[in-house]
Parts: sequence; structure tokens; C-alpha cells
Amino acid sequence: MKKLRFDDLYPPEYYWEYPNVDCRIAIMKFNDARDTMGMAELSLSYIDTKATDKTEKNFVRTVHIRHAIEDLNSSFDLIMQIPWFYYRIWKEYNVGGALRERKLKNKSEICRNTDNWVFDAEESCEKKKVEKYLNSVQNDLGHKIEEFWNQYIYNSTKTFTVRTLCNTMKHNHALSFEELYDPYDFTIEIDGQVKNLRKEKMGMRCHQDILEQSETTSEAVKVGEVIYSYEKDLTVDIEYTNSDTFRFKDCTHNEDRLKIEEVYKECCQYYDALIDLFEEVYKDIYPKMTLLKSFVGADGKPNIKPSGDNIDLNKYFTIS
Repeated sequence: MKKLRFDDLYPPEYYWEYPNVDCRIAIMKFNDARDTMGMAELSLSYIDTKATDKTEKNFVRTVHIRHAIEDLNSSFDLIMQIPWFYYRIWKEYNVGGALRERKLKNKSEICRNTDNWVFDAEESCEKKKVEKYLNSVQNDLGHKIEEFWNQYIYNSTKTFTVRTLCNTMKHNHALSFEELYDPYDFTIEIDGQVKNLRKEKMGMRCHQDILEQSETTSEAVKVGEVIYSYEKDLTVDIEYTNSDTFRFKDCTHNEDRLKIEEVYKECCQYYDALIDLFEEVYKDIYPKMTLLKSFVGADGKPNIKPSGDNIDLNKYFTIS
């Protein structure tokens, strides 16, 4: 994986402000994006890429993958907020803004230096708004954002992307992985012998009637059936004759299982491309900023004392 930038980005209080742009908020967003990307890199670095059949190791690998997916997804949104605040793009989508449209506008009116205005602006930041503004001022950064979006955010040629996986976790269901999948051991007796269908690589299908006592007679009446099927794994469908059908596949994730190595590879590629995009935003905006001279030392850098603490993360994240 590519190296993340940690030089030349200081806390907001070390920077000067100029009219018509918001340097220090942009710096805050630079640091937010970088720190979140750093957390994603940490998670990815602790995903053991060696295949293993140990359940506990695979479980920990999937925990790190889930954290990486969430941080990588958030990082892109935070990068979008850097030009959004620096150039005050949000102004263009207020009432009367040059780029405002019926479907492209702020969630609420944004007015600087009012309570919660930064939060309101964060809530209204969208990639398409940022991109439209950059394209309107002939800034090539808009094109580079679109390239990243088409390749790594929504790409119809890919089975999944970091964004679609994150949306799945937020809106649909937990991610399911092949390495944690344990097929059902289904045994039946055949000619006096007990057979494990999974181990014998056998399949079966049988029906069991659903009976209810008639309201007019004491006889049992068939109202449906339970269908047991086994082909690699057990499924149980329940069908009522004149009513509902309950398909087993609708309440499982058996068709959505992922492979750890494939998700890891996509995350690493996304991360490297995200660093490139971060650097493009850095090159476009950071050279326009100036450090506050009151806090700058003789070497031209802020007088920041580095921390002397060293943390051994291996003892917290490594599973032997």
C-alpha cells in the first residue's frame, strides 16, 4: 500500500486566514480525512493475507475488514469536504446560488458564523455538488474526482466496491464471508445406515404435510407442506396451500457470501487510489495556505513538540 502523508499538515490554529476562503476549516478536513485513512490503513495492515482454516483468525480478519470498509468509505466523503469548505462551494447551492437546481441544493440555508453552520454545511456536502463547481471554474480536480468515483465508488463491472459493501452493512445486512461459513450437518438413515449428507456429498428432498384440525369435523386436514432440501446445505421452505409461501433463501445470506482475500484486495486498491486523490486535493489547495508567523520557528515550521510515547499495537491487534 502507498504511504499516507503526515508532513506539512498541522492543527488549524497554526494557519492564517484570507478573505473569501476558509483555510482553517479546510485544514481541519485535511486532518480528518488523513486520520480516517490512517485508521483504515491500520485495519488493513492487521488483516493476515495468508489463508487459514482457523475460525478465530478468520473472524478477526473480518472484523478488521469491516472497520477498513467503514473508514475508507468515510474518507472519500471527508476529502470532498476539503474543497467544499475552502472554496465555499456551499454558497453556490444556497437560495440564489449560481449552481442551485431543484434537485441540487443545500438541505438548509447556510450562513457563516451562525450557530451550527459548519455542521449544516457538512450535511449538505455532496460529491456531485463539489464536482459541478470545480468543473464550472475549469479546475481539473473535478475530472479526477469523477474518475475515482467511476472506478472505485460505483462501478458496474465490479461485483462489489467499498461503497456498496458499506451501504450493505448500513442498510441491508451484515457481511457474510465464505471463511466463516459452516454448512449444516444433515444426517438421515438409509437402509439402516446413518448418512451425513455433507460428508457423503449426497443430496435429498422430502416433503412433510402441515395438518390442522377441521373446524367442522375432527379430521386432520392438509393445509400445506414443509419442504426439506439438501444440496451442499440445508434449506427449509414452508408453503401453505391457499396462502403464503415462505422461501428459506429469503432469510439467509447464502447467495451473498464474500471471500476475505477478494474484499481485502479491493480495499487496498481503493486505499491507494484514495491517497492519489488526497494528494491531488492537497496540491490544489494547500500551496495557497500560509502558516501563522506567530507560531513558526526559525526552521519555518510550527514549534510542535513530538510525542515521546511509543505504542506497541501488536499486543492489541495480533492473534497468534
